Amino acid sequence: MSTHSEIDATREQLAAVRDRMSDTAAEIEAMVTDRVDAVKSRVDVMQVIRDHPWSSLAVALGAGAALAATGADRKAAVAAATASRNAAAAGAETVKSVSKRAVTATAEAARTAPSRTRGAVVGALDSLAARMAVSLIEKLREPAPLPVTPEPSGLGYSDTVTPATGSDSPAA
Repeated sequence: MSTHSEIDATREQLAAVRDRMSDTAAEIEAMVTDRVDAVKSRVDVMQVIRDHPWSSLAVALGAGAALAATGADRKAAVAAATASRNAAAAGAETVKSVSKRAVTATAEAARTAPSRTRGAVVGALDSLAARMAVSLIEKLREPAPLPVTPEPSGLGYSDTVTPATGSDSPAA
C-alpha cells in the first residue's frame, strides 16, 4: 500500500507545481502586457498629436525647414524627373522594338503567303485528281461475268412449246 500513497503524494506535488507555474506565467504575462501597452501609448503618434497639437505643429515646421535647407527636396525632385524621363525613353524604345518585330513578321507572312497558299491549293487539287482517277478506274473496270447456269436437259424437256395446248410435246 505504500506505493499507492507515494503515487498520491507525487500527484499532489505535481498539482502544486502546476498551480505555481500557472500563477508565475500569469504574473509574467501581466507585466509584459503592461509594459507593451505603455510603449504603445508613447509611440502612438496620433495620440501624441492630439495631446500636444501646438508642440506637434512646431516640430513639423522645424523638420520641414530643416529638410528644405538641406536641398533634399530638390534632389528628390530631380531624381524623380530623371527616372521619369528614363522610363519614358525605355518605354519608347520598347514600343519601337515591338513595332519593328511586328512589321518584320507581317512582311514575312505576306512574302510567304502566296507560296503557302499555292502549296495548299496544289495539294488539294492533287488529292481531288487522285480521288477522281481512282473513281474513274473503278467505273471503267469490266464487270465480273455473271454466273453461268447449265441449260436444262433431261427427261421431259423440250425446246418447243405449243401455244394452243401448252404441252411440251411437238405438234403432229
